[in-house]
Amino acid sequence: MNKFDYESIPAGYYDQIFRKSAGIQSSWHYLKFCFISELISEENYHLDFGCGPGTFLGNFRKKKSLGVDISSEQIRYANENYSSHDVIFQLIDSSGLPFEDNTFDSISLIEVIEHLDAKTISMVLNECYRCLKKQGVLVLSTPNYHSLWPILEFFVNKLSPLSYLDQHISKFNTSSLSNLVTHHNFKVRKKGSFLLLSPFTAYISWKLSKKVFNFEKKLSNFNIGFLSFNYCVKE
Repeated sequence: MNKFDYESIPAGYYDQIFRKSAGIQSSWHYLKFCFISELISEENYHLDFGCGPGTFLGNFRKKKSLGVDISSEQIRYANENYSSHDVIFQLIDSSGLPFEDNTFDSISLIEVIEHLDAKTISMVLNECYRCLKKQGVLVLSTPNYHSLWPILEFFVNKLSPLSYLDQHISKFNTSSLSNLVTHHNFKVRKKGSFLLLSPFTAYISWKLSKKVFNFEKKLSNFNIGFLSFNYCVKE
């Protein structure tokens, strides 16, 4: 696993950006979670692997869901701000998932695998496969390095208080992401990319960013968005 110390990220750092509901960074996270949530049935018993401060589950899931992460500070924040009868957060270690086989209807990995080395990614995907029910859904998103993402990342690393230089150690595009999950026995049902201009139009108007986002979703089959995604099933 990456040597970057994820406990060094302030608890709730990304959630506080999301909660601003204004500006480019906040729009980025909001639209990203909107896109992923539309791929997952509300009725599913869902696991968010690498849940961080709990933003996705806390704002986009109302039914039985579980978030796990290796950062004790982020899990503490998630439990303090988002836990409920139906949404639970749990600290895990790097050895695997502490759940029975065939437990979940769906699992999300939202911008997680780029933080992991190849060996850890393989372990994570094997654990996801084991813990999913038959016909269970796996949804992954990760930066698309066949888009303009490398340029965007360069400026983020220069200007943001939190750099990705030591965090993003595995790089994918839509095709290599599909090859990865197929190698781990998942069947890819849908793939593509998302987020292009929409987050940046939030500089003008939050409402405008939502309208542009709805238009951009029609372009998801093209490999031009900053984030790649795969929608997979366990057959």
